[in-house]
Parts: sequence; C-alpha cells; structure tokens
Amino acid sequence: MTVYWGIVGAGKIAESQMAPAIAAATGHELAAVSRRDLDAAQRFAERHGARRAYDSVEALLDDDEINAVYVATPPHLHARETVLAAEAGKHVLCEKPMAKTTAEAREMIEACRANGVLLAVCHYQRFNARHQRIKRLVEEGAIGQVTAARINFSDRFPPQPGVWHHRPEISGGGPLMDLGIHCIDLLRYLCGPAASVVAVVETLVDDSPVDDTATVLMRLDSGAQAVVTSHWTTANHEPERTNGLEIWGTEGSIVAAPISAKDSAGTLRVLTAEGMQDYSIEPGGSRPHVRLLEAFGEAVAGKGTNPIPGEEGLAGLAVVEAAYESARSGHSIALQDPPN
Repeated sequence: MTVYWGIVGAGKIAESQMAPAIAAATGHELAAVSRRDLDAAQRFAERHGARRAYDSVEALLDDDEINAVYVATPPHLHARETVLAAEAGKHVLCEKPMAKTTAEAREMIEACRANGVLLAVCHYQRFNARHQRIKRLVEEGAIGQVTAARINFSDRFPPQPGVWHHRPEISGGGPLMDLGIHCIDLLRYLCGPAASVVAVVETLVDDSPVDDTATVLMRLDSGAQAVVTSHWTTANHEPERTNGLEIWGTEGSIVAAPISAKDSAGTLRVLTAEGMQDYSIEPGGSRPHVRLLEAFGEAVAGKGTNPIPGEEGLAGLAVVEAAYESARSGHSIALQDPPN
C-alpha cells in the first residue's frame, strides 16, 4: 500500500527533513503541499516532486489522492488542522509539540479515534539507531538498575523578527515546549513515564513573553531521578555538550550525543566494570525520519502498530504543563500515566 502524503505547512522543517524523507521512504509519495502563500507552495512542490500545491488546508484535504497528512504548521494550528484531517478521513503525522495544551491534544486524539484514522507524533528521536540501541541496553540490564538520567538540549535563540517561537499565543512556550518536549519524550521512551515533576522555568536573559531557561527534575515511575535542561540562553560552541544524554545505573553508565542527529550519527559509549564499549555511528547512518515514515506506513496498511501514537505526545505535554505549574507554585506536581 502506498501512502500518498499531503504536507500542511510547507515550511522549514518540511523542506529540510520530511519532504526528503518521503522521497526516500519505501511506499511513500508526496502528492500535494499547502501553504498560505500559493507561489511559495508551488515552488516547494516543484523542488520536491509534489504533483499539486494549495493555499489552504481545506483545499488540500479535498484532494482524494491523499490518504495521510503531515501537519508542520506552528503549534497553535495543530489541533484544528488535525481535527479537519481526521474528519476528511486522512491519517495524521503531527509535528512536535503535538499541541499547545493537553486539552487540545485530547481533542486531536478523540477526533482521530472517532474517524478511524491514525494519529502519530513526530518524535523522531525514537527512531535514531543509537537511541534504539540504548533502549535495548537498558532493557537487558547492561548498566544494572537505572537510577539517574540527564538530557540537555539547549542553544542560544533570542527573539528574531518574523520568528514565531517567542510568541506564546503561537508556540505555547519557550525552549521547554520547543526543545524540552523532545527530551521528555526520549526519557519516556528509554526509561519510562514520570511520576512527579519539580521545575525552575524562567525568562532569564531576553526580553521575551515566553520562558528562555528551563530545568526540570522528574521522579520516574521506576524511582529513578531524571533532569531535563532546555535553554535558549546558552551559546552552543560544543554541540555534544549542549545536545546529549547520560543514563546512570548501579553497574555502569551510558553517554550519547547528539540526540537530534538526522542520520543517527554520533557517539554512544557504555562504561561498566568490564570496560568501555563503543557503539558510535559515523555520519550517513539510518535516517530517523525515514524509519518513522516506514513504520507509520506499515501501521496504515494494518501490518504494524502506530509507532508513536497521540497518547505519547499527550503524555509529554502533561509533563511540560506540570513543569510550568511547578515553576509558578514552587511545589512538586504529581502526574498520572496515562494523563487524565
């Protein structure tokens, strides 16, 4: 079965990652794209071999060839466009963060469930080959009982003209929503869900209506403690120090970076009493976006499960909302899994 894609929001992330991934994935074709600027949509379509271009999501959803849409617009539009796609009978792969709020995420899940279509969230780090190796190592007990983890995903990103990320009505928040959501999902994938959250979330440097510096401490269901740092206030001159993870256990440790590699490339080292094992991957490795698309296609065809269902995106947003609540109140916030 071929998945014929429509891209809703033919912008930067669709340009650099998803359109090339669709071209590379077996059983996937780019049928159409939409963007408010029709000329820009047509140029995008020409660059990536899409057959048609539209200037609205409604027009794209009327295209009978399309059976799945990739929602790549800013977060404030995700819920509306996902619901419209579901009502049009299209499967949905939605960019992160899944929505601005958990309430919106629940609406998206319910709409897709009611209309019998898949809803997946583009937390592509789960398909990074190094991260999948880490998951196996943890499950096999390679470092004993996991007791602590840390993920840092930070950069320097002040407000810029024409960039929406510092506008809370569009983004829903600062680096915690933009970068931290990736870290939270990756921790969930590798080490399990969070039971409670304590956070410091501040606007520390820039004149911005959203946070620019966030530190989140989680107690996981397993009892392990995990820290996520996501900042827009730290200059990134050593990417592996500002974009990586550490997992510590009773018998050893795992260190990997960067978490955001688009070809799975990077370091992965495991240190135990037996010595160091190196599972690093050279540039040009398997592409997480392609692997995610192929898993999604298998699910559409009824030959596999939804690789990253909407409920996983909802769980990540619940942690973000708890972190904001903790920062406001100064208290630890308990979580339920799955979120109610």
